[in-house]
Amino acid sequence: MNKRALVYLGLASATLAGAYLYVQSLPTENAHAPAAQGDAAQALESLSIVDGSLTTGSYSATVRQGQRIQFLVHSNQTDSLIVEGLDARVPLPGNQTTLVSIAANAPGTHAIELDVSGTTIGSIEVTP
Repeated sequence: MNKRALVYLGLASATLAGAYLYVQSLPTENAHAPAAQGDAAQALESLSIVDGSLTTGSYSATVRQGQRIQFLVHSNQTDSLIVEGLDARVPLPGNQTTLVSIAANAPGTHAIELDVSGTTIGSIEVTP
């Protein structure tokens, strides 16, 4: 490389480093902000299934009728997730993480099961 290219690379590196340090020094958002409501982004619970058995803690959610339940499921085998009473069946491709999104349209407590193994992995309680 010639000198001019090295100078440009040095300037670009210095600019990026300065920008990084500037961003790191900015104050973060208020840590005491009110809880998220509505369509605000939320961290999703993640479940892991290995050979038809749940390797993480079971999933439990309580929601109001009409809301949606969302969580992530990773399975090393192809299976389906079934929620009786909510008429939900979600395919789980092998070795992939799937976003499960279910409409809570019927009140009651509904078991979440795997179709192939029959394993119960959690429950959803829907209140009126």
